[in-house]
Amino acid sequence: MFGRAAFCTRNAVRARCARGMATITNFKPPTMAELPVPQGSWKDAYAQKQRKYNLQLLAGILVAGGTLAFAKESGLIVFGFGPKLGK
Repeated sequence: MFGRAAFCTRNAVRARCARGMATITNFKPPTMAELPVPQGSWKDAYAQKQRKYNLQLLAGILVAGGTLAFAKESGLIVFGFGPKLGK
């Protein structure tokens, strides 16, 4: 019985304060004039970001390659390229 009363009370409380913004009275929606104005060259910023991303890509490829080479040489992974040739 208590559970049903708590369930009904919870639903009543949720319906009353469904949104927390209802209590804000001086809310003014932002306008385009309040957005920051871009400064500097987009080309320089883009080149700098791409340099960083390319270095991260290169580091990831090197780490992955080194990990695979180490795993192959230590015998942890057998890639199944075929039988070993020679003596």
